[in-house]
Amino acid sequence: MPDLSTLIVGHVTHDRYGDRLRAGGCAFYGGLTHRALGSRVELASVVGEDFCCDHELRRPGLELDLPPRRGGNTTLFHNVYPPGEYRVQTLEAVAEPVRPSAVSPRRRDILHLAPVLHEVDLNAWLARVPARWVGINAQGWTRAVVSQVSGPARVGTRPWQVSMETLRRVDVACLSEEDLVGQGDLLARLRAAVGVVVLTDGERGCTVYVGDRSARVGICRAVSVDPTGAGDVFAAAFLHAIARGEGWLNAAQLASAAASVVIEAQGASAISLLPELVQPRRDRLRATAEPQPCGSAATAWGD
Repeated sequence: MPDLSTLIVGHVTHDRYGDRLRAGGCAFYGGLTHRALGSRVELASVVGEDFCCDHELRRPGLELDLPPRRGGNTTLFHNVYPPGEYRVQTLEAVAEPVRPSAVSPRRRDILHLAPVLHEVDLNAWLARVPARWVGINAQGWTRAVVSQVSGPARVGTRPWQVSMETLRRVDVACLSEEDLVGQGDLLARLRAAVGVVVLTDGERGCTVYVGDRSARVGICRAVSVDPTGAGDVFAAAFLHAIARGEGWLNAAQLASAAASVVIEAQGASAISLLPELVQPRRDRLRATAEPQPCGSAATAWGD
């Protein structure tokens, strides 16, 4: 199959590491992953006049088309990972919304909507850009600023009010157990409306839901240096694989392998290694652990 055309949408952020800023955000990690795996990638994003990580968008061999529009501030996060707990995230600045009028409405192979904090209007983008596959990272619609007494604002969750009609226009939805906190029956609604739902759960791997069937896939063991971006890489690799014709379980194994690569270095610096490391890691995962069926109506199904 020829290279896929992928449009990925969402803020490229500044992520604070001590006194240093690095590029981040679902669309940043996801866009580099699609590109590393062979897609032609357009990035629809907004950054501020203060954005200082242009060099990270021009990595040799991982160049992204459609540079981010500039204006206002760059969304700025600080992430802390307490042992055995969910990430603690604070927000120091936020950029303007990413509007669909900025891109051509021509058809793509993949439309990947990957917001960090409600900057992407799901209905507007679905109406603007037709695609063979539509994938979403649900996280950016489940998060919200929950408190700010002084200084950076604490990021938490709020219920995502999305209609079943809208969700039925999505082919693949990726989210984590953390994203379900405070979301009521969101997982059930996603499963009822979206063809494929993938729920990741850190070192416990992921569960792939297709209709009334589900199966668990384990992780590729790796030494974690920085877990930031692992879920974003996973989602992009999964969506890329199924758009190329992979079965759902094969796609989940490839995505697990890709996530194991990115966590071995700070920020996105290891994504350039995906072409050489993903396949052997996926092969090892297949050899050491078969997918496990789960749920009363579940069976392991073939690819």
